[in-house]
Amino acid sequence: MLRWLIISIPFISLFAQGPPPPPSDKNPRAIIEKVRIYELTQRLNLTTEQAIKFFPKLNELRKNEESFQKQRMEVIRDLKDLVDKKATDVELNKVLKRFEDARREKWQKDSLLFQDFKALLTPLQQANLIVFEAEFERDIREMIRKIRENRPSPPDR
Repeated sequence: MLRWLIISIPFISLFAQGPPPPPSDKNPRAIIEKVRIYELTQRLNLTTEQAIKFFPKLNELRKNEESFQKQRMEVIRDLKDLVDKKATDVELNKVLKRFEDARREKWQKDSLLFQDFKALLTPLQQANLIVFEAEFERDIREMIRKIRENRPSPPDR
């Protein structure tokens, strides 16, 4: 897995610099996702039948996470605005409830998807999925951190 990530370093450096460009083969996020899918398929040793069912569920899980993160950022922005304007507890509680509801909805959707994974994958595959996801995310974050540290600083004006 690491050699695929090392090959992707030039692309990941672009990824660390800001919002993603439109999807294409040159999009660092798309490249990382292709590496993730390849490595995950290898690590889980998925059969063709499993892969056909697994990857749509994995995509649902990712979309659920993206949706929650978007809601989370909106809530944080709204809370910051309310705190800055010294809003009432009633106003703050409305926004806090939105966050709680979004978190509960994400948890419920995730739980259903994990039940699907449990029915589809062997216990060993389930364990490998959990370990892979944690390691892959950690490796990507670490690579991005290193790239940002090594990026030349802009010239002084």
